[in-house]
Amino acid sequence: MRNTLIIVSLLFLCACGGGESNKNEAEKSETQKEQNILAVENYYFAIKEQDNYRQYNKAIYHRGDEIFLLMNNVGKFARDADSLNNANMSMEVKDAVGQTVISRKDLFGKKGHADFKNDVLKKPYVSYESSAKNKPGKYSIKVTIYDLVKNDSIVIEDDFYIE
Repeated sequence: MRNTLIIVSLLFLCACGGGESNKNEAEKSETQKEQNILAVENYYFAIKEQDNYRQYNKAIYHRGDEIFLLMNNVGKFARDADSLNNANMSMEVKDAVGQTVISRKDLFGKKGHADFKNDVLKKPYVSYESSAKNKPGKYSIKVTIYDLVKNDSIVIEDDFYIE
């Protein structure tokens, strides 16, 4: 059995409205700086039980387990000239000796060019399906989410263990 990757990105889409209140220039500038920062509210490892994800704080898995990294509220994304957001994602997993076991880019594809509610990706996630061939030890995962409109990105890196 070889390693496989399942990528799912849930994009909750709807039109967003907005307007500027009467602020002085300093307040506007500060607000713009805050809006230009791409951030992740939080993320966690999980396992899937039936159709639900269960947070898995131990981050210790057995060979053959599918390991999920779920992110909550990634944003704030900028809007392009067509009034849509444009995002993408990549991931890389390295094994216990630092060898790359999987590397994927352009995970959102065309689905990343959409209208994100409040300019936020609500629940994107990635998964790594380990196999009996995985060496036991500490693995590292690196996920990068890109805002293609403002040329910004955020990186989430963490470790998990396979025994």
